[in-house]
Amino acid sequence: MPAPTRQERVRTVQEFIAAGRLEEAEALLEEVATTSDPDTLNARATLALARRRIEFAFDMLSEAATIYPEHAGLTTNLGIAHGLLGRAEEAVICLERAAALAPRNAEIKLALAHALLSRGNVAEARAMTETVVRHEPGNARAFLQLGAIEFALGHSSSAEAVLLRALEIAPDDPDALVNLSVLMLERSRFDEALNLAERAHLRAPLDTAGLFHLAYCRAATGLWPQAEATCKKLLAYAPAHVGAREIVARVTIAKGEVDRGIAQLTEFVRARKSDPSAALALARVLHLVGRFDESLKLVSHVVHTRPESEAAKSLQTMLELTLGHFPTPDPAALALVPQIVVPPTTGALEFVALVRLLRQLTSQQNVHVVAEPRYQALLAGLAEQVISDEPRPELSAMPLQSLLRVLSTDARNIADGIPYLSPEAELFAKWRDALAAFARPLVGIVWEDCALGLSMEQVAAVISHSVTPVSLMSGAQRHDMKRWSRPIDAGVHIECPAELIAAIANLDAVVGPDSFAVHIAGALGVPGVVFVPRGYPWYWAQADGKPLWYPSFEVVVQERFGHWSGAIDEGRRRLETLLRTRTID
Repeated sequence: MPAPTRQERVRTVQEFIAAGRLEEAEALLEEVATTSDPDTLNARATLALARRRIEFAFDMLSEAATIYPEHAGLTTNLGIAHGLLGRAEEAVICLERAAALAPRNAEIKLALAHALLSRGNVAEARAMTETVVRHEPGNARAFLQLGAIEFALGHSSSAEAVLLRALEIAPDDPDALVNLSVLMLERSRFDEALNLAERAHLRAPLDTAGLFHLAYCRAATGLWPQAEATCKKLLAYAPAHVGAREIVARVTIAKGEVDRGIAQLTEFVRARKSDPSAALALARVLHLVGRFDESLKLVSHVVHTRPESEAAKSLQTMLELTLGHFPTPDPAALALVPQIVVPPTTGALEFVALVRLLRQLTSQQNVHVVAEPRYQALLAGLAEQVISDEPRPELSAMPLQSLLRVLSTDARNIADGIPYLSPEAELFAKWRDALAAFARPLVGIVWEDCALGLSMEQVAAVISHSVTPVSLMSGAQRHDMKRWSRPIDAGVHIECPAELIAAIANLDAVVGPDSFAVHIAGALGVPGVVFVPRGYPWYWAQADGKPLWYPSFEVVVQERFGHWSGAIDEGRRRLETLLRTRTID
C-alpha cells in the first residue's frame, strides 16, 4: 500500500480541524513539506483561524488569495478572517465570490449566511441557511445556524425545534448545546439551561466561551459559589475576561457585599482605561444596584471617547429614559418615513411600552407598520388602527424606537392616551361572564421563577384573604399552584395576546413583577402594583413617586438587592389602598 500523498495529508488536517482535534492537525501539518501549494496554505490558515490567531491568518491569506484568486477555500477563509476582524462588508464580498467559485459547497453558503447575518441582512441569511437545510437535511451545522437566526428574530418556539433537530443529528455538539441553553435562559427555563451548559462544558472543557456561559447559568440559578468558582477558573488563564469579571461582581453583590463587588470591578476598569467594554460592564453593574446617575456619567464618557460604540449609545439612551430624560425631538425626520418597522430583536415589554407612540401618528397619516406575527396580534388591539404591512426595500423605514427622537414626547405627555389597547368585544364578554361567578375584587397575579425574582409565595403574601387572586401564568409555571390552591387558573385559557388583554380588562387590579401581563394592564389603564429591583428598567421611570409610562400602577422598589421582604409589606399596603380607593370611586 502506498504512503499517504500530500493531498491526503492536507485533507486529513482539515478533517481534524473540523473535529476540534487541533493538536493532531498541527502535528500532521508539520509532516507536510513547506510549499506554496494553495491547499496546504489554506490548511495552515484554517488552523490559525481555529486557534484564533486572526491577524496572522489574515496576513497569510492576503498573499495566498492574491496568488490564487480562483481558490474557493482561500477566498472563504479570507472572508471569515475579514468578519472576525469586524469588516463585515469585505467578508460578504469574499464569501459571495467563494460561493460563486464553488456553488455546491454548503459550508461556504453557511459562512456567507453568517456574514450576511453579521451585516444585518437577516432575511437573506435565513433564506440561504434554509436552502442548505433543504438540500442537506443531515447537516447539523446548518440547523445550528438556522436556530441561531430564528432566535435572533425572536421566534423562540421554532428556534427550539430547529436546535433540537441539530442535537438529534449531533447529540454532543457543544455549540448546539450552548445555543439551546441560551434559548432556555431567555424563556426562563433556568434548570434546563444549566443542564445543557453542563453538557456542553463536558464535551468541550477547554472552550472559554462555553465555560463563561456555564458560569452565567450557575449565577442565574442562584448557585453563587459554583458561579464564582467557575469565573475564577476562567480568570486564572484569561485574567482580562470582562464578562467573567462582571459575573464575579454580580455574584458578590448578590451575596450582600454591594460595595465590595463594585470596588473590585472598579479596580479592574481603572487598570484597563482604554477598554470601553470594561467601562460598560461597570456601568451595567452600577445600573443593577440602582446607581443610575453614576452609571450614566460613566457611559456618557464612553460615548464621548468612542462615538462609534452602539452598545454605549444604547445604554446611554436607556439610562436617560430611566432618569426621566427624553430626547430632544426632530419632527422633520418623520416626514421622510412612510413605514415604521419593529426590529425583530425588540423585546415584548419594550414593544408594549413603545407602541403607544403610534397613536401620535394616526391623527396625521395612515400608519404602516412592519412587525413580526407575534406583535401583529398586539397591533390589532390598539385603540387607534394601524395598517400591518410587509417590508418593502424601495421604501425607507423608521424603527419603532426612533419615534422617541422625532415625536414631541416628554415626561409630561408620555402617558397621554392611556388606554391605548382595547379588548375585542366578544372576548371581553366571554371573560366577563366567566369571572362573574367569583367574588370581587379580582386581582390578577404573575410571578417569576429565577434566583432573585419574585416567587409565587412572595406574591401570595401581598394578597389579602378578601381578594380573589386570578393567575395569569401560562406554561410550566402554572404548576407552581400545586403549592397554593387559592388562585383561579385563568392562564390555562390564555393562548394569545387578545385573550390576555380581554382577561385583564375584566380585573380590578394586577400584581406582580415586571412582566408582559403587567405591561398589558398598564396599557389598558388597569391599576396594579409592580415590584421592581433597584436597577429597574427605563419604562418604570418615576416622578414624584408615580410612574411616567404607566400611571395606573404603584411601583414598589426592593429595599436591597435580592431582598423583597420590605417591598412585599409595602406592596400589600399599596394594594389595599388602591382597592379601597377603587371601591369608593
